[in-house]
Amino acid sequence: MMTIPSGMLVLCLAAAAAPATGAQVQFSRCTEFVGVAAADAARVRALVPLRYAPIVDAAGAKLVVRVADCEAVRIGSLPARPGRVAQIGVIIISPDGTGTDPNTAINNYTLSYVTDSAALALLLRAAGVPAAIDTGLAIESTPAGAANEFYAAVSPEIDTGSPTWFLHGTVNTPALASPFLANWWRYGSGRETKMATDIPTINFDFGSVMAFTTSRHNLVGRLLPGGNQVSNFQLTFRGAFAEGTMTVTSVPR
Repeated sequence: MMTIPSGMLVLCLAAAAAPATGAQVQFSRCTEFVGVAAADAARVRALVPLRYAPIVDAAGAKLVVRVADCEAVRIGSLPARPGRVAQIGVIIISPDGTGTDPNTAINNYTLSYVTDSAALALLLRAAGVPAAIDTGLAIESTPAGAANEFYAAVSPEIDTGSPTWFLHGTVNTPALASPFLANWWRYGSGRETKMATDIPTINFDFGSVMAFTTSRHNLVGRLLPGGNQVSNFQLTFRGAFAEGTMTVTSVPR
């Protein structure tokens, strides 16, 4: 099990003890990859609380895989530090009428949230999100000709039910600028939590070629039709942004 230095632990506990509702996290100088893949609609429906409506088409429900690498993450008033996050969810209809433009927004129900930031994980746990810690969360992009080789490995050592998974493929330099709002939702123990990340300007590229692998026996692997791998996502987004603000709210429902 990971040992958190005593000074860091004090800061993390202070962050976790602060009121979760309305808490803000600032992400700066970030790159990300997002992939969307088909998932078994019946199994997704069994995982997602009835108050949320997964988006389903002829191919099934829509699984979302995201990793982001930021030069600076600032949680509340704590000092900014480099940070990484890895999220898996399913696309849902907006529960509150926000983020309804499919070109500039998305709403996802959170199945897994992993970060290498202990302070961020503890803040989210205080808000009702079972965030896991992976201090070795790997996100690598290596120049390799016209496209960059990309690799990500997520293997939580302080686990709250989040699976181990991997990405490998190629990404291009993003150039198409757009605003974006990403709402990630979670419900449990009578509380609804919303993680709303507002990005004023993000550059996108849609030409990544990426494979995703996990165990066929974990909660994500069981959603994938025909095995434990996505050989190529239906949709991909390579993004880069200078600033984004995540507002975390948690209310009884």
